[in-house]
Amino acid sequence: MMDALVTLFITIITAVIVYVGSEIRKNERARTIFNVLEPLAKDAVVAAQKLGVTEYLSGAMKKNHAVQAVSQALLDAGFTVKDEQVIVNAVEQAYAKQRDLLKQYPQKDKED
Repeated sequence: MMDALVTLFITIITAVIVYVGSEIRKNERARTIFNVLEPLAKDAVVAAQKLGVTEYLSGAMKKNHAVQAVSQALLDAGFTVKDEQVIVNAVEQAYAKQRDLLKQYPQKDKED
């Protein structure tokens, strides 16, 4: 009887340790994504703005370009973000924080 309880206890402890370990790894990945998301978004916004110097891009097109660039960079690094709104929010925040910097890149006008 005592052996069965010890075996059950060890099985439960092992399952808890495996679960906690997997949650810690998930949190580490989430922290890593969070830490790289802001600089990636900043760079992508600047790159999209620079692209607008040589070819006409609407604001929505530049935003889409930046979101796709961030998504691809994360994928290339082995990360997946299931909720694209997280990336969209990071890009919008990067744009808002860099407005003055972005003004130095004159945008090409739309040709009719």
